[in-house]
Amino acid sequence: MKTVFALAAVLLATTACAQVPPLEASPAPPAAGSPAVPAGEVPAVLPLRAPDTLICANGDMATIDHDQAAGIMRAVFGGQLLALQEQVGHKPARFVTGSDTLEVDGDMVHLSRGKEERLTCQKVPEAPVSGTMWGTLAKLDRMALPAGTRAKVLLVDAARADAPSVEIASTILTTTGNQVPLHFILTYDPEKIGPQARPMLQARFETLGGQLLYITDTANPVLEDGQPQPPVDLTLVRAGQGGQ
Repeated sequence: MKTVFALAAVLLATTACAQVPPLEASPAPPAAGSPAVPAGEVPAVLPLRAPDTLICANGDMATIDHDQAAGIMRAVFGGQLLALQEQVGHKPARFVTGSDTLEVDGDMVHLSRGKEERLTCQKVPEAPVSGTMWGTLAKLDRMALPAGTRAKVLLVDAARADAPSVEIASTILTTTGNQVPLHFILTYDPEKIGPQARPMLQARFETLGGQLLYITDTANPVLEDGQPQPPVDLTLVRAGQGGQ
């Protein structure tokens, strides 16, 4: 009888062990300094490492980063991250993914998306440089700018108080539904700025039909010390509240 009870105990213990699920291995902790990635998600591309900053013709800012070893251009346009493959031997340099094409020609970058959309952007210098200035355009109210708003930035000489300002250079942005702050980059000829000049920046927002929406209403002197101009922030007010 003792032998029967001992055999039954052994059978019960064996059954219980068979029903216990095996322990799952705990996931290894992330390496020190590595970014946290949600479970089940894998980063599509690595973060931009040493990107160039661009200002585009619609007033948006973009970045690009050429991974020459991998032959990949990583780019951020309109908040969207793209990874484009280089087409070897193409001049100017061309990068493609699906229907997106990006061409880099010196300081100019051209992005084509599909058959219709094409955006031209210019690289921003790493530091202030003679002949180029850039900055932002903002406004104080919360009214949305209609798509197709034209933002014009002018560099003028206001040396003569009894005469209209003389335009030295200008640039025009055309929005595509994006809102302030808008970014601008303007190139000018330093030879056109004489020793007696009073260079100033002006800006205005207009509809495609030419209706004035916003304008700078204060003087914005630049290049006062004859050195390259640091970035400039301009604030515009609704037309009718002030003007130049």
